Amino acid sequence: SVFFQDIDVDTHYKNYSLGVRKSLDAWSGSQIDLGLVEAAIEYICRNEDGGAILVFLTGWDEISKLLDKLKGNNLLGDPSKFLILPLHGSMPTVNQCEIFDRPPPNKRQACFECLLFYCCRKIVLATNIAESSITIDDVVYVIDCGKAKETSYDALNKLACLLPSWISKASAHQRRGRAGRVQPGVCYRLYPKLIHDAMPQYQLAEILRTPLQELCLHIKSLQLGTVGSFLEKALQPPDPLAVKNAIELLKTIGALDEQEELTPLGRHLCNIPLDPNIGKMLLMGSIFQCLNPALTIAAALAYRNPFVLPINRKEEADEAKQSFAGDSCSDHIALLKAFEGWKDAKRSGNEKQFCWENFLSPVTLRLIDDMRMQFLNLLSDIGFVDKSRGANTYNQYSHDLEMVCAILCAGLYPNVVQCKRRGKRTAFYTKEVGKVDIHPASVNAGVHLFPLPYMVYSEKVKTTSIYIRDSTNISDYALLLFGGNLVPNKNEGIEMLGGYLHFSASKSVIELIRKLRGELDKLLNRKIEEPGLDISSEGKGVVAAAVELLHSQVMR
Repeated sequence: SVFFQDIDVDTHYKNYSLGVRKSLDAWSGSQIDLGLVEAAIEYICRNEDGGAILVFLTGWDEISKLLDKLKGNNLLGDPSKFLILPLHGSMPTVNQCEIFDRPPPNKRQACFECLLFYCCRKIVLATNIAESSITIDDVVYVIDCGKAKETSYDALNKLACLLPSWISKASAHQRRGRAGRVQPGVCYRLYPKLIHDAMPQYQLAEILRTPLQELCLHIKSLQLGTVGSFLEKALQPPDPLAVKNAIELLKTIGALDEQEELTPLGRHLCNIPLDPNIGKMLLMGSIFQCLNPALTIAAALAYRNPFVLPINRKEEADEAKQSFAGDSCSDHIALLKAFEGWKDAKRSGNEKQFCWENFLSPVTLRLIDDMRMQFLNLLSDIGFVDKSRGANTYNQYSHDLEMVCAILCAGLYPNVVQCKRRGKRTAFYTKEVGKVDIHPASVNAGVHLFPLPYMVYSEKVKTTSIYIRDSTNISDYALLLFGGNLVPNKNEGIEMLGGYLHFSASKSVIELIRKLRGELDKLLNRKIEEPGLDISSEGKGVVAAAVELLHSQVMR
C-alpha cells in the first residue's frame, strides 16, 4: 500500500474514467474500507444473477462491524431476501454449519428497486478459514479484500504478532477459486492490480515467523551440532536473534545448560511433542500430584480453547466463562472447571444441554479429552506415571487451587507480568515490552484490582495492542518456589529474570525460602533423573511445607 501511495493516479490510470480515478485516489491500503465492501455486495445483489456471496475479511471485529452495516442497509437488511452469515473459528459448530445450507427455494422475493425476482441470497462473511479448509458449493461471487491476519515473530521484543497483512498471490488465487466451485463464478478484488502484482508469490516460511524453541530442542536431541550453525544451513535461515531467544528460553526453563547441551529435563521434554513450556507443566503436574489439572490445561493450550463466541451473545458467553473462573482470576482455572463440569454432565447424559448453556464446543472438549489420554500415555512411557498405582496417587493436590496455580507458574515461567496498582485500577508490565493489556476475551479483562501481585500467561500477542492471553493471578510464593533461579541482591532480598523481579522480606524469611527452594530443587532433580522415584514418600515433608507456604500467599 505504501508502494501505491507513490503512484500518480491521474497519470498511471489516464485511460480510466474520472470516477475510477477519484475512487483510486480515495482508496487506502492501511485498513479495509467496509463501506466499499458493503457497496460491492449491494452492486452484486442489484446487478448480478443469483448465487451466494463469500466475503473475505481479516477477523471477528471486521465481521461484526460489517454485519451491523449490512443489517442497517435499506436493501441488504431485509432478512426475507438476504441471509447474512458470519464464519469464524471461535463460533459454535452449529452456527458454522449454517453456511453450507442453501436458502429455502420457496423464498422467492421481488426486488422492486431493480425489478428482478430471485431466491433469498446467502452472504457469508468469513476469515481465511474459508480459503482452503472448507468449500461452500453454492458460492458464485467472491469479494476479496486482499488481507488476512498472519502470525509473525518480533525477535527484538520476543513477541508474537497477529496483524492484518497483504496475502500472497497463491492465497489470492485460492480465494478466487472459491467462486463457482460447481458453476461459473466471479471474483471481485477490492484492491488495485499494482498491489496484486507486488504480493509475494507464497506466504513467508513458518521458520521465519514463529518462535523456535521446540525446533531447537529437537535439533539438540538429534545431536546435529550447535543450533545456530545447523539453522544457518536452512533454505531460508531464521533471524539469528530469534534463534538466540529460543536458546535463552530453553536455558531459563532448565532444558539446556550453559554449554547449550540437553539437561535431564530437556531430554524428557524432547519426548513430549509439545511446546517446551507446556511439556514442563505436564511433568511438574505429574511430579507434584496435580496431574489431572495439568493434563486438561496442557491439552487446551496445545489445541484450542473450548469456549465459543455465539452471534450476538458475547455478554452471556463472558458471564458463563466468568462463572467457571469464580474468584480465581484465572482463565486456566475457568477452562479446567468447564472441562470438569462437562465430564460430570457427560456422565449424567446431559452433555448437549451443558455445552449449549455454557457456550462450550463439545467437539473441542472431546478432542481435549482424547489428548489428555495421549499425554497420560506419554508420561507413562517416559516413567513419570505408573498407571498400575491408580489415578489418586498423582492427584493428591488436584483440588488445591494454590498448588494448581504453582504448577501453572512452573510451566509458564518466564511468562510473568507484574500487577501494579494505579489508583482504582491495575497496570500490567512485562520484562520485554513494558506495559501490556489483558486480552478482552480473558476473565481478567474486567477485573480492576487483583489480590496477588503477579500474573503468569500463556501467550503475549500484538494485535491492535499488546495483549496477554490466558492469564492467572499468582502469589510471590508461587514464583519463589516454582519460578526461576533465586539470585541474592544487594539489599539482602531476592531477584529473578536478571533483576526484573524483586522480592524482599525479613532476613529469616528469605533464608527459609532459599532453604525450602533448595530442597524442592534437589527433590525435582532426583525425580527427573529417576522418574520412578516416589515423591509422595521420599519428599512428603518438603512438598507439604511448600503447600503450606503457598496457602499463606502474602510474604511477611
